Formats: sequence, structure tokens, C-alpha cells
Amino acid sequence: MRNQTQSSYMRIRHYVFDWLASREGSVTRLPSNRELAEKFGVSQPTVVRALQELVREGYLTNRRGVGLFSNPDRIGTRESRIWGFVFGDGRWAYLSRDAFHTAGCIGGELLERDSHNLLKMITMGETGQESFPELSTLSGICWWCPDEKLIPNLLHIAELVPVVAVSRRIPGIDCYYFDFEQENYETARQLISGGCRRLCLVKDGPHPEAVRGVERACAEAGLAFPSGYVLTPERESELELEKMVSLGCAPDGIIFNCRAIGFPETIRRHPELEHCRIASDALWVDRKWQYDGLRLRTHYEKIAGEIIDLLETGANAMPRLARRLPVTREIVTGNTTYQGNQQETES
Repeated sequence: MRNQTQSSYMRIRHYVFDWLASREGSVTRLPSNRELAEKFGVSQPTVVRALQELVREGYLTNRRGVGLFSNPDRIGTRESRIWGFVFGDGRWAYLSRDAFHTAGCIGGELLERDSHNLLKMITMGETGQESFPELSTLSGICWWCPDEKLIPNLLHIAELVPVVAVSRRIPGIDCYYFDFEQENYETARQLISGGCRRLCLVKDGPHPEAVRGVERACAEAGLAFPSGYVLTPERESELELEKMVSLGCAPDGIIFNCRAIGFPETIRRHPELEHCRIASDALWVDRKWQYDGLRLRTHYEKIAGEIIDLLETGANAMPRLARRLPVTREIVTGNTTYQGNQQETES
């Protein structure tokens, strides 16, 4: 309830600034507290609180017994609405291309809607405590891939301002998440239908659901998926891949759930892996790496508008919604991408 009141307070405030901007030189009376309460579906005390703050700041004048009026010195005023894009816990690993791509999509959408919108990029410290005062002043926050240890802080901040999490599923928060199990299941099925019979998964972190997705697809096709074919983006795993080659049991399909790092060079060195099909997100591999297989694209640009809608209407003020990030798969041959009947050649 506290968060709903806070978001309603901000909506009333933004409404008044839009109203001031449209006065065109005339001093006019603001709608009554009752009218505003009905318009925003809130109690009159919430309206009074928001308007009293604007009177103190000089945007409105109070004529006792008559009502609130636009201040002639502030007619045409537009307040910059500052939104936040928060990176995990501040470690450089979070400052990835996909995070910047998401921030760019949201920032572009904000500017397209209103040139007074500003997007502030924020990285968290070790605990996040030092950022609380700054975050609580924002109009809304898109939080990229929150670290596990900062989730309690995120939930606390969500009581003060609207928050939408991206890339991770957070109970109690509106979020867009990457469904590793379902995406890996669909990716593995497509690789298997293309002729792959021995799949390998490279992933970072625990994510047991990522393994389940590949296991399910292999089981349906009557194929084995040994635990030894689950690797990490470490040098030791690259050596494990080389060991598979030397034993004559090299994979013919590799799914990357993380950055490939040194794997491309390892694959290039071994003729046995020449026809190995690769599946990876477009932002997780070097664009110069020419491979055959599948390129996954996570369409952050498609959710930018939805995220802003959630923040503007008060995210988390209604039943929490968890949505899968939109992902498409494109067939890749060398440096040429095919999607349906369309062909895209990268420069």
C-alpha cells in the first residue's frame, strides 16, 4: 500500500507539471482535491500531500477559500523526470553490451515520449546502502540483473519508488527474465532437428534450470546428455573440451549461456570441431567469429515501452507480473544470418 501511495503521489506531481506547461500565459485554477482524487483513484489526503509539496516549492499558489492556482512565475515550467537504470552490484561483469543495449532502448523511448525525461546510469556498491538516498528520489528504476545479496535492498527500494527488474526473476517485483530452461529446451530441440546428436552446454553460475532444458530435449530425442558435457567459461573447461576431442567423443553442438571467451579459438584449432554447430546469444559472442548454428537475439527494444508504462503507472502497485524476455532464433551459416525467408548479411 505504501508503494501504491508513493506512485500515485508521483503521478499527481507529474500531472501538475504537464498542466503548468500547458497554461500558455494564463493563471488558472487547478482542479479540486476531490476531482484529482477521483481522477487518480486515491484518497484526498494523498492529493493534499502532493499539492502541498508543490505549493512549498512555489509551483502553485494557495488562495484561501478559493483553491490552488498556477504561479505566474512558473507558468510553462516542465520538471525533468529522472529515471534510473541500475547495474547489478557495480562489478564490471554487469556492464555488458546487452545491459547497455537495454539502457539505450529505454533511454531512447523515454526521450521520444518527453524531451524532459532523463535516464541516469547507476552502479551499486558492495551493499547498495550508499545509493538509497539517490534511488529514492527517482521517478522509477529499471534494475538490471540484481545480484542475489542485493535483493533485500531492491525490495526495500521498491517500497519507495516503482521498480522493474530485467534479466532475472525476482519474487515480489515486476520483472522480465530470461527463461533458461525453456530457451535451452527450444534451442536444443532445434539443434537436434538439424542433426546434432551430442550436445554440450557452457554456462556461468549454478542455473540448474539451464541444464534441465537441454536434458529434456535430449530425453525426448532418445539422446544422452552426460553431466560431463556441462562446462563453464573457464580455461579448465576449454581443456575438458580438448579432452573430449582426444577421446573421440567431441560434441557436435554447443549451447552458450554465457560469453564464449576462449572457446572460439579452441574450436578453431581442432578439425574435429569444424562442423560443430554453435548456439549463442548475438551479444555473447565476438561478431568476427564465423560459425554455423543458431544465433539467439533477446529483443530488449520490444520491452522498453512496456517497462516505462509499468514505471509510469506505478510498478508493483498491482499483482506482480513476471514476463519472459522475447527471444528469437536465427539460422547462421558463416557470417550470414537467415530468419524465415529473410536473410541478413553482417558487415
